Amino acid sequence: MRKLSTIALVVVLVGAAVFSMVKLIGRGHKVTDIAALQDRGELRVALNVNLPGYLTVNGESCGFQYDVLREYADHLNLDLRIVPEKSTEGALALLDAGEVDMVATMPDYVDTKKRTILSSPAYNTGYVLLSSSRVTPLSISVPFDSLRGLVEGRRVVLSRDFASTRLYERWLDRVSVSSTVTYDNDLNTLVASLVNGDIDFVVCNRLEAQLARYLYPSVRKLYSFDESVSAAVVVRRCDDPLKDDFNSWVSDFKSTDRFAALYDIYYGDDVIRHYMDGLLPEAEQPAISKYDDIIKRASLRAGRDWRLISAIAYNESRFKPDVVSPKGATGIMQVMPAIARQFGHTAEQMTDAETNIETALKLMSNIEDLLHFSSETSEYDRLCIMLACYNGGVGHVLDARRLARKYGDNPDLWSNVSKYLVKKSEAKYYQDESVKAGRFLGSDETCTYVARVMKKFDHYRSQVD
Repeated sequence: MRKLSTIALVVVLVGAAVFSMVKLIGRGHKVTDIAALQDRGELRVALNVNLPGYLTVNGESCGFQYDVLREYADHLNLDLRIVPEKSTEGALALLDAGEVDMVATMPDYVDTKKRTILSSPAYNTGYVLLSSSRVTPLSISVPFDSLRGLVEGRRVVLSRDFASTRLYERWLDRVSVSSTVTYDNDLNTLVASLVNGDIDFVVCNRLEAQLARYLYPSVRKLYSFDESVSAAVVVRRCDDPLKDDFNSWVSDFKSTDRFAALYDIYYGDDVIRHYMDGLLPEAEQPAISKYDDIIKRASLRAGRDWRLISAIAYNESRFKPDVVSPKGATGIMQVMPAIARQFGHTAEQMTDAETNIETALKLMSNIEDLLHFSSETSEYDRLCIMLACYNGGVGHVLDARRLARKYGDNPDLWSNVSKYLVKKSEAKYYQDESVKAGRFLGSDETCTYVARVMKKFDHYRSQVD
C-alpha cells in the first residue's frame, strides 16, 4: 500500500534540501555536504510567509509547499525546520549568511546571476480581482480593458505578493496608481473590510480568493489574470551538489503515488470547503478534526486509542474522506479495495468516513492477531510494527521478523524489524528461504510513515484526552 502523506490548504511551490558547510570555495562561500548535513540532523528552509501558499494552522505548518519540503527532508532522514521571513530579501540574506540551506520563493523575486533556482515539481498560481455584491450586485466577469473604468476612483487593495510580480506592471499601465495600496493584514480582516464597504476591490491569489468566497458568499470574482506565477526553491550558486541531489529526488518524486495524492489533496475539487470544515476547528468544534466523535466511537469499540487512529488519518489523508490514491486507496484511512472487499464493502463505500474508519480498525485487529506478539512486547514496539504492516504490507513485516529471529535478533523490537525491512532490498536477504513476500523496496517510505504517525500520536496525546 502506497500511502499519502498530508493536507491543508493554500498551496505553493515546492521543494527543499540541504547539506551543511564543509569546504571553502570561491570568495569565502562553503559548499553544502550531505554527510555534514546529516550530522547536523536538520534541513533549514527560509520561507517568505507573505507569498501565496504557506500558512500555519493551530501552530502547525501546512500546505503543498510544506509537505513537499518535508518529503525531501524525510528522504534525507532529516528534521525540517522552517524559518519564516516577511520578505524574500530577508530570506535570501539568511541564505547568503549560511543560516539556512534553501529559500522557497518565486523566481521573479530572485537575481539569477547570484543564485541557482531549482525546478519546482508542479506549482502555479494566479491572481483575481474581487469585489462584493455591494459594489457589483451581479456575478459578472469583465475583460481587462474594462478594469480602468470599473475601479477608477475606487478603493483598491492589492496583496503584497501581487505588487511584487510582473503582473503589477501591467496593472499600473491600465489602472490609476492613486487608487491602489498594498496590504499586510490577514485575509479574513481584509475580506471583511471588502464586505463592510471599507474598501471596494481586492486583488489576491486564486486560493485566497476561493477561501474569501467560501467565508463570505457575497464576494464576487470580477477578473482572473491569465498569467500564472510559478514557485521555486533557491540555493547559492556554489551549491551544485545540493541542486543536483534535489533535482534528482524531485524528478523521481513526481512519478510516485505520494506526489499524485498530495497534488490531488491540494488541487482537488472543493479543497477550501474540506480545509475549512476539517482542518480549522473552531472553539466549539472537536479538538483534532470534525471526525473526532466518529473516531472515538469506533476506537472505543475496537479497544484502540482514538488519538492513534486520528494520527493515522492525519498522515493518510489529512481527514479527507473522498481522496483516492492512484492505486485505489480510498478515504480517511486510505483503505485499499481488496481490504474493503475482505470486510464486505465496495470501494465506493470507503468514501463514507465511518465505514472507512471501522474497516481500518478491523484491519488493525487482524494485523495484531497475525503478529503473535509476546506478552513482554512494549506498546511502542507493538504499535510501530503494526503501523509498518498497515503501510508496507503484512507479508514484508512477517519476513522481516523471520529474518530477525533467524539472525538472533528479537522480532518484537521495532528497531530490529525496521533493520530487516531495509535489508529485504538485498539479494542475500530477499532470496533467503525464510522470506515469503520477496524483495521489498519500500522500506524508506514505511519507516518514515511509522515515525510520522508515532510523532503525531505523541503530539495528540500531549494536547487532548
